[in-house]
Formats: sequence, C-alpha cells, structure tokens
Amino acid sequence: MADALAWLQASRESDIASLQRLLQTGELMAAVSELVHRLQRERGATNLWLCSDGALFSAERGARQQAVSEALQHFYQALPPAVAQPGFSRFCNLIATALQALEGLPALREQISQREREQAAAMAAFNQVIRTLLNLVFEAADTASHPDISRALIALFSFMQGKELAGQERAIGSAGFAARQFTDGQRSQMVALIAAQEQSFTTFRQFADSTACERWQPLAQASRDIERLRRIACTGGPCEENGALHWFSLLSERLDQMKTLEDALTATLMQRCRAAIDQAQQQATGQVVQGESTFALYVSGADWLPGAAALDSDGLAPQLGRSVLSLISEQSQRLQQQADELASMRASLDERRVVDQAKHWLMQQQGFSEEAAWQALRKSAMNQNKRIVEIAQAVLAVAATLRS
Repeated sequence: MADALAWLQASRESDIASLQRLLQTGELMAAVSELVHRLQRERGATNLWLCSDGALFSAERGARQQAVSEALQHFYQALPPAVAQPGFSRFCNLIATALQALEGLPALREQISQREREQAAAMAAFNQVIRTLLNLVFEAADTASHPDISRALIALFSFMQGKELAGQERAIGSAGFAARQFTDGQRSQMVALIAAQEQSFTTFRQFADSTACERWQPLAQASRDIERLRRIACTGGPCEENGALHWFSLLSERLDQMKTLEDALTATLMQRCRAAIDQAQQQATGQVVQGESTFALYVSGADWLPGAAALDSDGLAPQLGRSVLSLISEQSQRLQQQADELASMRASLDERRVVDQAKHWLMQQQGFSEEAAWQALRKSAMNQNKRIVEIAQAVLAVAATLRS
C-alpha cells in the first residue's frame, strides 16, 4: 500500500503550488488596481473635456492617456501564461474579454476627439472597460483556495467596486453641474450610485482587517462640501457657476485618497500570499514525525517487526498509527476549516452574483441603466421588507419561467 506520509507530503506541496498561483494572481490584481485607477482618471478628464466642449482639460486628457498606456504595459507583464490549466477556463475567458475591451481604447478616444460620442455614451464605454477588469478581481476572489487570501481579495474587490461607483458619480455630477441642471435620469442615477457605494463599502468592512477599517474611517463619510453638492444634484437645487470644476476637484481628491487605501489592500494581499507560502513550506520541510523518518502502512494481519506490538484493526502498528493518523487528522482538520471559511465567504459572493444577474436581466428587458436596475431592486426590497438578494432571486425565477 502506498505510503500515507508521501500522500500527506503531496497534499502540502499541492497547497504550496496553489498558494504560488495565488501570489501570481495577487501581482495581477495589483496591476489591475493601478490600471483601473488610471482609466478612472482618464475618464474624468475626458468627461470634463466633453462637458466644456473642449475648453477644459485638453492637456490633462493627453497626459492621462499616456499614464494608461504605461499601466497597460505593467498589466500585460503581470498576465499569467496563456496555458490550459484545470479550473482556469473562466478566468482565461475573462482575461480575453478584458483584453478585447482594452484594445478598443484607441478607437474610443478617436471617436471622442471627433465628437462622434456624446458624453453619456463615452462614459458608458469607459465604464464597460473598467467593468471587465473588475470582473478579474471578482473571479480571483471567488476561486481563491485560502481563507485569509480570499478574505483579502473580497475586501479588495468590494473596495474597488465602491471606488468605481464613486468615479461614476463624479462623471454624472460633472455633467449635471456643467449643464447647470440635472435631468430626472441623472438625479435617479446619483441616488442609486450613492446607495450602491454604501453597500460595497459595507461588504469591504466585513472582510477587511482592523487596520484597513481604521484607515477607511476618515474617508467613510464624504466631506460637507461633497454632501452639499450631492443634495443640490439629487434635489434639483440651483447649481453654482463653477459647480462642475468644484465637484470634480472634490471627488477627484476623494478618489485619490481611496487609491492610497486600495494600495494598502493590495499590499496586504501580497503579504498574506507570501506568509501563507512561507508557512506551508516550513510545514512541508519540517520533521513530520519524531523518531523514524520513514513509515509504511500494512495490511491488517500481516507480520510486524519481531517483538513489536500486533497490528490493530485499522491495519496500522499502534505506535506508528497514532503518529501518522495524528498528522493526517491535523491536515484534514485544517483543510476542513479552510473549506468552511471559504463556503461562508463564497455565499456572500454568490449573493452578489445573483444580484448582478438580476440587474443584467432588467437592463435587457426593461432598457434600464445599471443604476436604474439596482434602484428598482432596492425599492422593491424596501417595499416588501425583504433582502435585495431575495428580490433578485425572484426576478431570475421570472426570467427562467419566461425562457421556458
């Protein structure tokens, strides 16, 4: 019969290989974080350029494009090899989708320069490119096999999503203040984006460590000036003459402050990956059992060494059995604990996926924007005193019925 300790060692080495893949994924997530932030800054400059009919941020727009090009090179270098691996299909597909979206950036910029894209359409195009990158972070969090690393990935994704929603709020607010009035649709979008940000940051706080939560505390509440301008935007109050620039400056400062915390979250992710690898390697190279270094399992009833105790009913010499089974039990308990923690975290991700699927169906069937679809789910949940995920599940049930 095969040596149990050899299989135990294989289990530990598999852990190390899995963690090393997570470390590579963490490096990719850091590159995604930087690329998304620079795309958000380009989107912001482009938005003001469009809103001002080309009078503002022309030079800044060019500088932001160059910054995105530099971040793109880092992103390409951080991509894993395009080699088939078990369980890697969905991640590969999401990478392909993101690369295809990024390849469309030059054409999008040219269309904007030629005024072939209106402000709302241009912002929607940027939003879609960023969404394909955030999908990579979500997938990494959904498939991570280590609880501490999975927790760090969920915190990072939730924070990045909240920050992206804040960036979209900046774009819509800039357009409204530049026009000196907000349409009903823009006001609804602002309300939905503010609510969605709060949901994302709530999830972030649930999974982030205490240090990150403490760093978030001063940023959690928007400044008085931002809240004042939000009230004007959401209630249709009189807009200031330089409201667009003031709004853009305030939101840009807040987004840059968020990026500082986001960098700390990616650093935490990398630190946890390296710490987990170090711990696994120490366990794999450490002495497994005291005494003899090689042990074998025997079929029950077989002879044992002269003078040794008889084999027990499990087919192990009692002395060796306790040592080997203790090690196997410890490894099994550790893996089970990881599985339980991951199941809990993935339940949260599954709920998010259900809500996203329901939003997508409403967008297709009702012609809603993403913000309007979220607002519809939220309003229905409040009216029925139910959780949003329950309403989303009901929506998907209706969708399934209609398909059949």
